[in-house]
Amino acid sequence: MEWVPVAFIIFKAFVLFNGMFFAIKWHYDQDRKKKKETSRPEALTDMRLFATMIIALTLSLIGIVYAGCWGDAADGGYGGALGFAFTFFMLFMSRPKAETILADHPGQASEAPDEMASLKLQTERLQAAFMARLASVEREKIYLAVASILSTLAWKFGDIAAAALNGRH
Repeated sequence: MEWVPVAFIIFKAFVLFNGMFFAIKWHYDQDRKKKKETSRPEALTDMRLFATMIIALTLSLIGIVYAGCWGDAADGGYGGALGFAFTFFMLFMSRPKAETILADHPGQASEAPDEMASLKLQTERLQAAFMARLASVEREKIYLAVASILSTLAWKFGDIAAAALNGRH
């Protein structure tokens, strides 16, 4: 009878490991499927937005560290100001043009036989481009909000952080 708990523990471990394996496999397959569906321009936009956020945060931290270690602690907010300016530069200067958005959504390859079908095809193309741009704007708002908030906080409180880093408070 001493083998019963051992057998149950082995069975339980077998079931749990199988469940974990198939859960990880399912998530991996879903991620691969989503990556296939994600178009190249959306991935480039996400990378650009993430890089903007990281650069803004880096500029903010560099300003604080420089002011705290080598400069005047009162200048600690300048890095945040640079990060904030960079964030809004990227916001206004990197908007895609309408032609670029429409070129990414060519519609169906076949020519429409009559004018009504042609108009329907153009409407579907415009709708697909609009929905893609709407999704892009939602992601853009999140990334740029995080970058601008962090930069603004570093701009406002950078001198306090630099003084604390330097030990003079």
